[in-house]
Amino acid sequence: MKIWKAQKKPIVVGMRLDDREDQLLQSAMSLAKKLQSCVELVHCFESSIAYSSAGEILPKATTQCQTLSNPWSEDRAKAILKALGNAANDRLDIHVHVERGDPAENLVRIAREVGAGLIVCGIRHQAQPWAFKGLSTALSLAFYAPIPVLILPLAVTIDFEKTVSILIADSLGGEGWHVLESGLQLARYLECAGVYHAHILKASSMDIQATLCDMTESAKQGRLPRDICFTPELLEKTLLQKINEELFYRFHNTSASKDLMQRYHPIAAIGEIDCEVDHIMNTSGARLMIMGRHQFYSGRRLALDHIPYRAIMERKAGLLVIPNYEESRSRLHEGEWDSRFNADKDLSEIPQMAWE
Repeated sequence: MKIWKAQKKPIVVGMRLDDREDQLLQSAMSLAKKLQSCVELVHCFESSIAYSSAGEILPKATTQCQTLSNPWSEDRAKAILKALGNAANDRLDIHVHVERGDPAENLVRIAREVGAGLIVCGIRHQAQPWAFKGLSTALSLAFYAPIPVLILPLAVTIDFEKTVSILIADSLGGEGWHVLESGLQLARYLECAGVYHAHILKASSMDIQATLCDMTESAKQGRLPRDICFTPELLEKTLLQKINEELFYRFHNTSASKDLMQRYHPIAAIGEIDCEVDHIMNTSGARLMIMGRHQFYSGRRLALDHIPYRAIMERKAGLLVIPNYEESRSRLHEGEWDSRFNADKDLSEIPQMAWE
């Protein structure tokens, strides 16, 4: 299986050249030093022309234009990037790029050209986190970039040269295998203090009660034992136990399990995604969350409601998004893939609806 490995691969950092990126740069530099990577600083001049969905061409509002660097002076922008890089860390190999056009597209192109292992972008605080003002460059990249994307709140500095703890979110599907293997590999590189391996079952008390009603009906129809007796509390306890068993099984079957056994903590939770992630990060002290892309999708549409925005911003942590899991199929034989991909169906006799 081709597992993501960022060590000694270039790190591409997107920069807007405003006065709120000092901490973003410090975090990226400390990570690059820990991974023995060079740094590619990239700034993009976006076009002052906006294209509407109706095909009309309109000028962008002046408030959206770049203010700190002359859009016609690439030399000035390069000088600013070099000065920022040298001020943040003079012990790394730093290259600068000044491009024109869409920032996300340029960052992906440069990442491919230099063979980067990671793209780093900042995200700004939103007054209404459930209603993003458009789609930021960081979230666009997390949605489609071919390599992992690290999203860092601009008001956060993470010193990766010191020991940090990480939280790996496992979907318990095929994607989860790849995210888990990649996250554990990174944990080894960073010499993490703790590795928290979590799965959060999105369910409310009403969902639990509905599942109990379904189980009662199934027992009447003979699909479940007639003497089955679950209370909401017992059902939740059973679900959490089965999730924990599956988490440990998956961890135990990774290549890094022996090295990280003393620092490993499986965590099962039931509830609202953002609230549970916030609680886990608060109690564990994790500064970096690693997840796949499944949270970004709803059918074929982009969905943002499961992204742990509040937890990341309030806990001052980073969010590392690993690309899709297609390449992880090579890790498993075809028969095993089907059984593990549907592992949750085999965990208990509880109807599948309880896991949706």
